[in-house]
Amino acid sequence: MKPIRLASFLPLALALSSPAQAAEPLPPWAGRSPAGEVVRVAVAPPANPRFEHLAWPKAVRTADGTIVLGFLAGTHHGSESCPAVAVSTDGGRTFSAPQVLKEFGPGKEYGNSGNMALGVAHDGAVLLLAHGHSKDSNHIYGWRSADQGRTWQPVDTSKLGPNKTGSSTGTIVQLPGRRLMVTGHYREGSKPHRLGIWQAVSADDGLSWGEPQMVNNLNAGEPVLVRHDNRLLVFIRGRGPAAARQFVSVSDDWGQTWVTDLLNLGPIQKHASSLAHPFAMVNPHNPAELLAVTFERPLPGAAQLWRAPAKTLAFKHDRTLVELPKFAGDNHTDFGYAWLLPLEGRRALVFYYHGLGRGPCPIWVLETSI
Repeated sequence: MKPIRLASFLPLALALSSPAQAAEPLPPWAGRSPAGEVVRVAVAPPANPRFEHLAWPKAVRTADGTIVLGFLAGTHHGSESCPAVAVSTDGGRTFSAPQVLKEFGPGKEYGNSGNMALGVAHDGAVLLLAHGHSKDSNHIYGWRSADQGRTWQPVDTSKLGPNKTGSSTGTIVQLPGRRLMVTGHYREGSKPHRLGIWQAVSADDGLSWGEPQMVNNLNAGEPVLVRHDNRLLVFIRGRGPAAARQFVSVSDDWGQTWVTDLLNLGPIQKHASSLAHPFAMVNPHNPAELLAVTFERPLPGAAQLWRAPAKTLAFKHDRTLVELPKFAGDNHTDFGYAWLLPLEGRRALVFYYHGLGRGPCPIWVLETSI
């Protein structure tokens, strides 16, 4: 199948979808909502092919309602990607053009940036940590924005690398005082650990970061940190034989010790053999409940919403959010990494990426409710 460029329908996709606009046809390979909710492009691939592959979104909402969307921008999946951001001041209806914070790739210090962590500091600043890596070396870079994602200043990540950690992912969480915590997974080249999940704490609201500490030594990755009252939970993507499962590490002493176990989150579709990057958060409408989103691979793919009591972590499937089709000749097979962002009332946006593995790949969004 010839790759479909998105320019023909992007003006409609980027606009606030009225009922008439929601009926506008999407490409045949695009995801659909079983409930008939709006699925549209949030950030279109730039015209510059150097940054046309967008992927791995994260999102936060600042005190004034600005949405800061972080993602990777590159040429293709798994190489030459760079941390980038886009900003929305109209509730996610439109976003600014991608702003690349640091370039990785051929001739650069590192060849790729594999993921990022995003959060809001105690003083309201937006924080972003992203890593650069090559075959056997890595480092974490960080930025802080005091103006809702418009401009960014570097922060001190010297204790996180080079070659001490690997990837930083998920949510940067506020702890008591001016402290923050971030998690990630170790990579090849890191010492003394090259396998497992790490944590690190900032004691000055994200201006600098402390030494990494091991959470567990799982063959797993892409952790997502959640704070529920005085408990910390790290949701972790399984690898190898556990690729279709997720783990959780729990700490009741602010990260001094952790207990790790398998979750009952697994594929709903019988053919699914793996789950992409996890997502989890405290339900803003019910603090005793956690929400989780899983994205099942390969195609036909699906994003699933789950709910669980925070005390038991016994998740139950709530509903399918998005379904991605599979048909002969289609090569838009790179997808996943759902990220849910609550808005006013029960409204919520679910971001994910879906497109070509090499070439144009948009960030999509589902307009839903929780």
